[in-house]
This record gives sequence, C-alpha cells and structure tokens, in this order.
Amino acid sequence: MKKIIWLFIITFVCVTIVYAQDGWVSHKADNRISVKFPNEPKEVAAGTFIAHDKDSVGYAFTVIDFVAVAGIDSVALAPMKDTPEFAAQLKQGMGSSLPGVTLDDFTIGKWKGFSSYTTKGVNSAQKTKMYTFMVLIGNKLYSLSAIVPDGISTKGRDDFFASLTLTN
Repeated sequence: MKKIIWLFIITFVCVTIVYAQDGWVSHKADNRISVKFPNEPKEVAAGTFIAHDKDSVGYAFTVIDFVAVAGIDSVALAPMKDTPEFAAQLKQGMGSSLPGVTLDDFTIGKWKGFSSYTTKGVNSAQKTKMYTFMVLIGNKLYSLSAIVPDGISTKGRDDFFASLTLTN
C-alpha cells in the first residue's frame, strides 16, 4: 500500500512539473477569476489585457459587465444565456469588432456549472486562427482569446485556457 501511495505522489509531482507554465504570470481579473499570461499583460482598453509569447501567439483576456455596457443583470440574462439566439448575438457582437475574421458558430457548454461559449475564427489575410472561450458568471462575461499564426503550435493556447481559475 505504501508503494502505491508513493508511486501516486511521484507521478503527481512529475505531471505537475511537466505541465507547469514556467514564467507565466497570474492575472486576477476580479475577486472571482484569474488567468495566466506568458508574460505581464498590458491593459489596452478598460477590462482588456493582452500579451504575446516568443512565437508571436497573442493572448487576450476581457471582462464584460453586462450591467455596465447594456443595463442587463444576471436575472435578465438567466433565461437567455443558454439559447442559440444569445450565442448568435455574442457572435454578431464579437464579429463586428473583428474585421477580417470569419467566426464559426458558438458552441454552448458548461464550465464549473456556468454557461460557456467557444468559437474559432480565421483571418485569411493575416494567416491566423483565433480561438475563444467565454464563461458567463452572474452578469460578467469573461473572454479568453488566443490568436495563433498559421504553422505555430496551439500548446500556448491550451495552457492559457487551462489556466482559467475560479476563486470563489
């Protein structure tokens, strides 16, 4: 039994070391969510932070408060947040702010019990792919996007998305 426990501990430590994000910087959005960037992110607009890694992969994290931007609280969002119509509105809103990017339809899912949305986009002119994961918690939409140049590994994107942490 002790051998099994030690084997489990050694395996856990090895896996943790292998998957650790060396040099990645933790960024706390608010008292609920944090995410890790490959380096210190810069705020480019209110609530939007970006960073780039050595492979020119871009990472963006945005917090949208629906009360502040649209006067919609969590009670009003509750009946519509899991509908295709709401996802289509998110796609339309996001697409209008990203000229040259063709977005796939959003996929609705769950993350830690909260409504989530994923999509992928392509910018043929810039030869990049954009991957986005969003989660709606209360009246706030937390959006993570990775812009990956063609031919570059998506490992950084996977690490970025996996670093999303719910703190309470």
